[in-house]
Amino acid sequence: MLRIIRATGLSLAMASVPLTECSIKNKQETKKEMGMQLNDVRIVGNLTREAEVHYTPQGTPVANASLGVNESYTVDNQKKNVTTFIEVQLWGAAAENFAKLVEKGQQIFVEGALRQDTWQDKETKQNRSKLFVKANSWQFVQYKAVEAARQAAQTHGVEVPR
Repeated sequence: MLRIIRATGLSLAMASVPLTECSIKNKQETKKEMGMQLNDVRIVGNLTREAEVHYTPQGTPVANASLGVNESYTVDNQKKNVTTFIEVQLWGAAAENFAKLVEKGQQIFVEGALRQDTWQDKETKQNRSKLFVKANSWQFVQYKAVEAARQAAQTHGVEVPR
């Protein structure tokens, strides 16, 4: 079974596909069942807050950020807008670069995998959890330099095509 959840700027693909492998051993047929798993997330969204960087005891940088993904749809001729907020975690040099270069409001493409944090609430003693994207890579969708150049050109009366 393959299920794809798709919204404007958000695409999550999840699959759980049973595969059967047959082999013949001493003229007897045996079946082995193997499961295939897919955990791949690609998101385009706007940074909702500046990235927070902390370091592990070994000195590895870890950045936590949040992306807002907007979706528009129409129900009964009425336009609806929904924003989904997704936590993102980056590690290593990617974390430091992300924190230095990306500003709140910028549109970012992130690729990674879903992870789940679990903990026990100190006050209520209830088990808690949250999903987040552990990013393998990221890139700008809109470059700051391009926007700055356009604004500078427009101030000097130069028309810049989009």
